[in-house]
Amino acid sequence: MVINKISLHFFLYLLTGYLFSTESNEDFLLKLNNSFPAEIFFSQKDSNNIQNKGWMIVGGKGLVRVEFEPPNHLVMVSDGKWFIIHDAQYDRTSYLPLGKGILGALLYPEKLNSKNKITINKYIEDENIYYSILSEKYEGSELRVHFKKLDNSLKGWEIFENGKKNIRVEILSIKKLKNILELDSNMFKFKENMRASLNGFLGPYQREIKKIPSGKIN
Repeated sequence: MVINKISLHFFLYLLTGYLFSTESNEDFLLKLNNSFPAEIFFSQKDSNNIQNKGWMIVGGKGLVRVEFEPPNHLVMVSDGKWFIIHDAQYDRTSYLPLGKGILGALLYPEKLNSKNKITINKYIEDENIYYSILSEKYEGSELRVHFKKLDNSLKGWEIFENGKKNIRVEILSIKKLKNILELDSNMFKFKENMRASLNGFLGPYQREIKKIPSGKIN
């Protein structure tokens, strides 16, 4: 099994910052700050209607851990500087610097970057509100972040590529966390002893990992 390309594509978008100035931008930022830190269970569907479920902790300021429900053994960790993607079954690890993609407003909205030339528009649909986020730097890509109008709770997000929906993430449950310091000390870390091991997973899923030799060096 290789790293799930759709999952990788989705989470690569979680790593950039924005310049907030207009009323819509400030409103969007306020809703995000009120949503995180949080523990989230989610369902993800790609353009081929392939669905995966998962769990994540979003700590704010670029801190995140994402784990998918077995048999998917992919874990993704951001420590605020680097985004680490590890496939435990094949013992493959990738390290990416932060600052890539259009979904970064969910993880690190305070990390401003005017070079991205972000435009944020607010739309109200019946009981929901969503924000459309576009960037001249990522032409053809659009992020839509959805909230409930009644209580401003985060519902999920979508990524569109060239006008076609590529990824849809629906939040199944979200629990606001009071203090991330009470979490496991390795929550936003990925140490050497976590590779290809159950030590690399801190989420709620029971799993067994049978390492498959890839014959390749990371």
